[in-house]
Amino acid sequence: MNKSKKSLIFLIISIVVVLISFFLHQYISLVKPKKNVIIMGTSADFPPFEYLKNGEIVGIDTEIAKHIAKKCNDSELVIKDVSFDSLILGLNQGDFNFIVSGFTKTEERAEQIGFSDSYFTASQKIVVKDSSSIKGLSDIKGKKIGVQIGSTGDSFCTEQKLGDIIRYDKFTEATTSLLKEMTDALVVDGFTAEQIVKNNKGLHIISKSLTEESYCIGFKKEDKELEKIINEVIAEMKQSGELDRIVNSYMNSQEDSGSQDAGTKFTNKEYWDYISKGLTVTLEITFFAMILGLLLGVLASILRIISKSNKKLSFLKLLVNFYSTVVRGTPVIVQLFIIYYIALSGLSKNPILAAIITLGINSGAYVSEHIRSGINAIDIGQFEAGRSLGISEKTLMSKVIIPQAIKNILPSLAGEGISLLKETAAVGFIGVMDLSLASKKITSITFEPVFPLFTVALIYLVLVIGLTFALNKVERKIKNAQN
Repeated sequence: MNKSKKSLIFLIISIVVVLISFFLHQYISLVKPKKNVIIMGTSADFPPFEYLKNGEIVGIDTEIAKHIAKKCNDSELVIKDVSFDSLILGLNQGDFNFIVSGFTKTEERAEQIGFSDSYFTASQKIVVKDSSSIKGLSDIKGKKIGVQIGSTGDSFCTEQKLGDIIRYDKFTEATTSLLKEMTDALVVDGFTAEQIVKNNKGLHIISKSLTEESYCIGFKKEDKELEKIINEVIAEMKQSGELDRIVNSYMNSQEDSGSQDAGTKFTNKEYWDYISKGLTVTLEITFFAMILGLLLGVLASILRIISKSNKKLSFLKLLVNFYSTVVRGTPVIVQLFIIYYIALSGLSKNPILAAIITLGINSGAYVSEHIRSGINAIDIGQFEAGRSLGISEKTLMSKVIIPQAIKNILPSLAGEGISLLKETAAVGFIGVMDLSLASKKITSITFEPVFPLFTVALIYLVLVIGLTFALNKVERKIKNAQN
């Protein structure tokens, strides 16, 4: 065995070992028993109830959750920040023990989860720019209205058939759209509306309360023990006056829970920490998904070759074609939801692991097609000549066809690697703090999307240029070695 073959085998074994080690580490971290831990699900963009401050989630709901954790055998409180519309789904999938995010009890929601006693009475209000001609509810009809998807503001506007409803993942995105005059009005909870007006000049509240609603804490219907504890905590906090004290302290706080002065917005170390963490996660997912995709792609190609040489194994070709067709024919974001919320619902609650598996499977389908195209590009005469000389199918493929096909598929594989890097932007939908979600987090604090979006776009551009350069260099070395 020559030196180049030994090096290639060593590289493949090293890659497989690294990949297996990573997945084992992730799995062990999941199955390892955790004592006295209770998980709260929230959408931390709802001041003063939950919002980010110095990299931590704080607010009225967080304070209540701490009391619940203490009541649950003095458990450690773990807070998971996800999009508002995925809270109920995540709760039923077992991602959280309870959800609290200014949650209003409705008939539709009560069919899916259990609700605690009310701990706060709120309402929906309309926010507009000072220059707006909208003066009341009647004026909002026919206008563009921003709401947070799945919120009671969304439900109210939909039921009342008010204007053109534009739904956003987070209310801060809806606020930014209003500030940029992309929408005409924003319908949001009253106290949050006051925070928005306080932290953003040029906005005001025009309406009286549109609705009257009660905030409750959500949990699984069958979790009667947790329901009892939560209701006891709420009752005790009300009776002792602790709940009023917490509410008043946040309502009367002079600190900004939203935007900041332009001069300090983007010099804050917190924002750069988000970008740094997001970059690390993006690179981690890209690296491992690329390895998994390459292994799956090569495996699928081998199965195709085996099915051609052995008619009894023709079903392997059908299996590979099915895999390729399904994966390439469905959006990666849909695949991500299926893997995380369905396929791994009983095994993994690690969104990074789900992201790697999803993107790896997705990439593998494209890699197998690139390899197939590279092999098909070889003149069929070489296949016929090899067979006529009595060369075995295995030797023909390994010695004649594959070396030539490598030169054909390298450019497309490089493109697949770049596409994979950019596709990691989808993982934020399951709560993975990648570069894309980092930019959203910063926007939710500053209400200014330009800086974080352009910064993240520039980072992606630099990564793509660097990856392209590295892959081109590898391609040239391989071609020179074969010449």
